[in-house]
Amino acid sequence: MDDNKKLEVAVELAGFPAREKTLFSSIFKVSEYRPFNYREWVPNENDIPACLLIDLDSDEGLIRRDLEAVRPERYPIISVGKAPSDKLKTVAHIKRPIRWAEILATLDTALNIPVASPVEPAKAEQMSDAENELELGQVDQWYDRNTPMTFKSEPAVLVVDPDPTGGNYIADRLSGTGYRVDHVPSVAEAVSLLALHRYNCVIHEVELPDKSGFELCTLLKRRQDRRRTASIILTGSRNPLDRVRAASAGCDAFLSKPIQPQALLRTLEKFLPDWRYTAN
Repeated sequence: MDDNKKLEVAVELAGFPAREKTLFSSIFKVSEYRPFNYREWVPNENDIPACLLIDLDSDEGLIRRDLEAVRPERYPIISVGKAPSDKLKTVAHIKRPIRWAEILATLDTALNIPVASPVEPAKAEQMSDAENELELGQVDQWYDRNTPMTFKSEPAVLVVDPDPTGGNYIADRLSGTGYRVDHVPSVAEAVSLLALHRYNCVIHEVELPDKSGFELCTLLKRRQDRRRTASIILTGSRNPLDRVRAASAGCDAFLSKPIQPQALLRTLEKFLPDWRYTAN
């Protein structure tokens, strides 16, 4: 494939409910900012789709599974559902709940789409906004926002980023909320502070000087105490596989840079109880 040529890749969706088709539409919209973008294949087209996604949890999907099982192989098939099927040869299976980044990464892998396809600078911010909206839509709320929370120790956020401007940016966003913001450049220094203080949230990069952000995610999830600590990756990475790896490591939210201040605050509200009002 020519990396400099804009290429549309048609994907057929079989058996999915309307709400999940809406999610797929949003995923395909994000892909439009890349040189290789996906769109939904429509049945009245003369050509066949480049890939087929089948929902094995629906009756329509099961009928399509049985039909594809007796056909010659025409395109890669990705199944979605609680369990894979032994009746159908597929290139991948995705378990529910569906995560948007896993869909994108699986399609890229199945169709040999370059995962590091460059994004035009003029479109980078628009793509980040679209990705962050998708991510926020799939992040669960940890606390009841109507129930005030009190802590025996000071509520705090830890920023792990070799760039000092990252810590300053988060501190500015949380100014006046009562949350202390600490900043360190490495995982080793983060571990030292985590041994001394409790943090409601750790915001960090994927690329860190001593260990990866994925390793930091895993470390955070192994040391949970009575106060849960959210792991939020804030990065400029455009690789969907990084999002999948982060989720496997225990990351609670994966945000793209540049990020709009309101998107960051909406994310923090998912994990910081009453963070606008708690003063101590």
